[in-house]
Amino acid sequence: KQKIWKDSEASGMEARALLHRFPAVTRKRVEEHSVVRVVSKRKKVKQVRETWKLVSYNLRCTWDNDGINSFVHRAGQLLDKLDAEQPEVVCFQEATERIVPFLKRHLPDYELHFRGRNRELDGEGLCTALRKDFTELLDTETFWLSPTPYLPGSRFEQQSEFPRVCQSLTLRLQNGKPFRVYNTHLDHINDEARILGIRQVMNKVLEDRERSELPVFVLGDFNALPGSETVNFCDTFGEFPLKDLTRETGGTFHDFGRQDPPEKIDYIYTDEATARKQHSVVLWKDQHAGIYLSDHYPVCLELETL
Repeated sequence: KQKIWKDSEASGMEARALLHRFPAVTRKRVEEHSVVRVVSKRKKVKQVRETWKLVSYNLRCTWDNDGINSFVHRAGQLLDKLDAEQPEVVCFQEATERIVPFLKRHLPDYELHFRGRNRELDGEGLCTALRKDFTELLDTETFWLSPTPYLPGSRFEQQSEFPRVCQSLTLRLQNGKPFRVYNTHLDHINDEARILGIRQVMNKVLEDRERSELPVFVLGDFNALPGSETVNFCDTFGEFPLKDLTRETGGTFHDFGRQDPPEKIDYIYTDEATARKQHSVVLWKDQHAGIYLSDHYPVCLELETL
């Protein structure tokens, strides 16, 4: 059974976002900034899974000019999708200080780690969600893609005005071995900046491997097409060869259905040994009445437990 009640102090964004999940809520309650909360009385049973899911998900910032696809209208579908898929690790790009608190309130089964990219550690940034029952955080750090990687807000001279960061996490799944995830979002304007950025990420991978040789995932929004110099750098990285698990997925950036065909700019790379554990890679193409999960299709990798 589920219990639904109203909280008049919650934001209208949350009410409208959850309206998608509970159509019985009236328009009047939404306009009054009511919030629908759900408390499940099902007893949680701890499971031992043979496979697990890792997702790269560009959220698209909360831009009001996105109209029907503004985050307020998409948020309910996002919660539904995560509830249905139950991924163990979700690496978000374009997370913001408006989106992250919403996710924390409505994803109680997840532990969220967010870092803004600006000098004051605020603004847009990266966020990784870890499913509490199955995923243990061993270590995490955020570094800036710049000549001074631990100076907040720093950037390469060649890139756009926006700082870029990489979030590095060492994780362990239930009954599994440790592994590392590098979540990043490369520059959207300058290919030279993208190459500098991805080279810095790869150098960090090598540096970390000197301490311990763990399975590795490098993923995110690279803002680069297949065959570009940025992607070729990843494909031919000789010091520690990585395999692109998204090679056959097709395009990921669709601009809320306006980009046809979609452009492939989102990637998941892993080491060759881990690639053999791949079960499937799919794009989440859900849309309802013209409302999408984001302007990118999230990329979901399912693989055997490490």
